[in-house]
Amino acid sequence: MISLIAYALAPRLGARMATVTAWALTIGLAFLALYLAYCWAWDQGRDHERAKWESAAEMLEDADAAADAEALDVAHDTKGTVDAQNERARDAAAASDDPLRVGLDSLRGEGARQGNEAAR
Repeated sequence: MISLIAYALAPRLGARMATVTAWALTIGLAFLALYLAYCWAWDQGRDHERAKWESAAEMLEDADAAADAEALDVAHDTKGTVDAQNERARDAAAASDDPLRVGLDSLRGEGARQGNEAAR
């Protein structure tokens, strides 16, 4: 079949050139088949990698959501503590003739009891 195609493509070149053309077409088609097989196999491997990446991304999203929930709880607790300290300082300042000094002393005292550490 390839020889017929080669003879049709190169009628004036002679039998020897038609044979060379037939071999060139055969080798070209073989390389094309190998390339297409390689592309198909590579694409199948990429699908496997893509599935692994998607499962890893899903695990990261779940871990991120859990960390966000934990951070929200800690932030809520910390805000409650800070609001309570501010309220106590505000009440102490309201009952004094030097409200700024008393309010700041109250906040400093609260900080000293906590050890001046950030909430974890």
